[in-house]
Amino acid sequence: MLSQKLFVATLTALFTFFILPLFFIEVNANDYFIIGFVVSSVTIPFIFTFGLLSSMFIENFCYKYHLKKIISFLLHIVSGVICLMIFAVYNFIAGGSPEGYIQTGLMIALLCVTVFFCIDIVMKKISKRADSL
Repeated sequence: MLSQKLFVATLTALFTFFILPLFFIEVNANDYFIIGFVVSSVTIPFIFTFGLLSSMFIENFCYKYHLKKIISFLLHIVSGVICLMIFAVYNFIAGGSPEGYIQTGLMIALLCVTVFFCIDIVMKKISKRADSL
């Protein structure tokens, strides 16, 4: 399970580097990779620490109590919002203003959680097919 989650986290990290900068480009499109690096430098540590651990916990919890995938997805969203709150508190402690960051952070958290969850579902189906062959 850990190796699959690491692979899914890696694909989600690639998503954050290449896709999320599209939401930040306003006038100067020359900064695309710089924005990708900045966004990734914030999101990737959260994906590989908090996101990975919370996803494994949620998966075990849902398996143990026979919960449906939609409940798992909602729990993943809750973990993404918790991750956003951790970032907001850190930003506030560092002297930043939470204005504007909360909306952008919520968008990033929801996109990353959705991408992570969808890739994880696809990888599980591929793994089940490969095991049945």
